[in-house]
Amino acid sequence: MTKASYISISPGMLRPDTKSPFDTFLRRDRNYVLFNAGGGIFTEAKRQELVNNNIDNLYIDSTALNAYRDYLQDNIADVLTDEGIPLDERAEAWTGTALHLGKGVFEKNLPGPALKQRFQRFERLLKNSTQFLKSPRALKQLARFISKGYDDYRHGISTMVYTVSLMQEFDYNDGKVLACGMGALLHDIGKTSLPAETLVKAPNRLTDEERDTLHLHPMVGARICSHFNVSSTTSNAILFHHEREDGTGYPTRATGDQIPTHAKILRLCDVYDNLTRPQPWRKPFTPFEALKNIMEDEGLVNKDLLKKFIEMLARAEIV
Repeated sequence: MTKASYISISPGMLRPDTKSPFDTFLRRDRNYVLFNAGGGIFTEAKRQELVNNNIDNLYIDSTALNAYRDYLQDNIADVLTDEGIPLDERAEAWTGTALHLGKGVFEKNLPGPALKQRFQRFERLLKNSTQFLKSPRALKQLARFISKGYDDYRHGISTMVYTVSLMQEFDYNDGKVLACGMGALLHDIGKTSLPAETLVKAPNRLTDEERDTLHLHPMVGARICSHFNVSSTTSNAILFHHEREDGTGYPTRATGDQIPTHAKILRLCDVYDNLTRPQPWRKPFTPFEALKNIMEDEGLVNKDLLKKFIEMLARAEIV
């Protein structure tokens, strides 16, 4: 019989009045004693018991790690706004959940021989991202993005995976890749300020007023990100992520040479991920259909970047 191994977790990660799908344990010398059974409600009384007894650590069986990660992912917005949890613990908790989501994107959408190397670099970059989350205001805005626009947040994670992977095809240093990756993650954060009914409409069904409102979200997003400790690389990636090579994009109608290359990379990855995920008004495109759509949209993206992107997907045996 294999001896159980246990992993320490912070009690603050367990949210009062939620059902945890895993057992939690207290450590007594070398023994582990059941504290809250899986499937049971973690009550406020239980949380207060931990506080009263100065318990700083709970433990889970290592086989329950994925269940814990899923639980934390479902409750991360609440964790981020809990001022009873130290700031660095909240930032690290978010990093863990983002890595969990990102790994799923890599395994499903960018498999192949380079997966391990690409994910390791993504993991290193994401662990460095806590520098952007060093203020309560930043965590509050991130929590708002997750809770109000969870689909947009998951799209942000996927776009971040594609963006940092494509940037690795070029000679960008880690600082630039991380800054643009954060722009990819947060590129649609401005949509949290828009009416929900506008966001679920098919583009061809928007009124002129709704379309004008939607076209503001890159500028709104760049403004929101002033709460984060981000560089101009990040804010420009957010601001320019709907611009087109031919100058017919928004919000500034910038043309090819006026758009930073890293923002062009984000634009391409954003379009591809949007096409390959379901929308309220249509089913997802296959990777081949998405790339065909992008190639046929003259003036959308830089052709050299698109060629690099296709080569990357081909090596992952996606197309």
